Amino acid sequence: MTGAAWLGIAFVVAGLAVTGWLVAEAAGARSRSVGAIQERLAIYTLVPSAPAATEPARAHRAEGRRGLLGALLAVTGRLIRGTAMEAELASRLDQAAVPLQPPAWVLAHIAVASTAAVLLAMIGRANLAAGVLGLCVGTVAPLWVLRVRAEHRKAAFEAQLADSLQLLAGSLRAGYSVPQAIDAIVREGQEPVSTEFGRALVDARLGVPLEDALESVALRMGSLDFTWVVMALRIQHDVGGNLAEIMSNVAATLRERERLRRQVRVLSAEGRLSAWILGLLPLVFAGYLLLVRPTYLEPLWTTTLGWLMLVSAAVLFAVGIAWLRAVVRVKF
Repeated sequence: MTGAAWLGIAFVVAGLAVTGWLVAEAAGARSRSVGAIQERLAIYTLVPSAPAATEPARAHRAEGRRGLLGALLAVTGRLIRGTAMEAELASRLDQAAVPLQPPAWVLAHIAVASTAAVLLAMIGRANLAAGVLGLCVGTVAPLWVLRVRAEHRKAAFEAQLADSLQLLAGSLRAGYSVPQAIDAIVREGQEPVSTEFGRALVDARLGVPLEDALESVALRMGSLDFTWVVMALRIQHDVGGNLAEIMSNVAATLRERERLRRQVRVLSAEGRLSAWILGLLPLVFAGYLLLVRPTYLEPLWTTTLGWLMLVSAAVLFAVGIAWLRAVVRVKF
């Protein structure tokens, strides 16, 4: 193997090591913070506080966070602090329930993109186009995964919302107050409903109005259905009425909406699958040719006619994708 190949392998291994460390750090971040959070909020949430960590354990954790990777995280944090990028990333990570801070996500994103670029360049025999393709894939893939995770979490939230409201109505009929009924949802519900209602309940116990705390959940999840629920709570709070009956009616409405939503997804499944196949087929085939026979595609970026064909293909591809999304996506 040549020196460039060994350098590429070393870069790939380093990128994978950085990504793996950040994932492991993220996995342990939540468990490390549980004790401190419960200890500080125990007086409000009535949750027993976790035992305090010993000084050697704290010293060990602090020592583990030092080093080159810790310095990289600190530098990345200083670069994005106070920017719109940090706020947008924090919002997306919160929506997707990814236990990473924006600096750690940015560093992991850079590591994934660089590793994919070097890996595909090595597979394509030091082909620059293959490296650019790997860089594009490594840049887009983490954002796509984050978006898909957020959408799946939102879909799970809306699917569980009707049953949760029915539980809320039953608790109110049993004589519970609204915070006690929400606490029943937290204890009996599933992720993500239990987590999001738990956050709203903690905010309410810290002094935030309950409707505002629930509205923050609706904004964070991007759920129009839950926005209507919060609106119904605000109206009932202003004009009065039987809240249990209101929640039962809203739950029935949301249950019908969810049934209709699932029916539409079943009826449009074939169209959505065709859209994915038609959208990915040219990209996957072009990537395959770049790796195994790049000479076939070289005229596309070495001649004027090739550049015109690339621009025309990109425009038509974008128009086709937009048209397919408009056909198979039903809004209601």
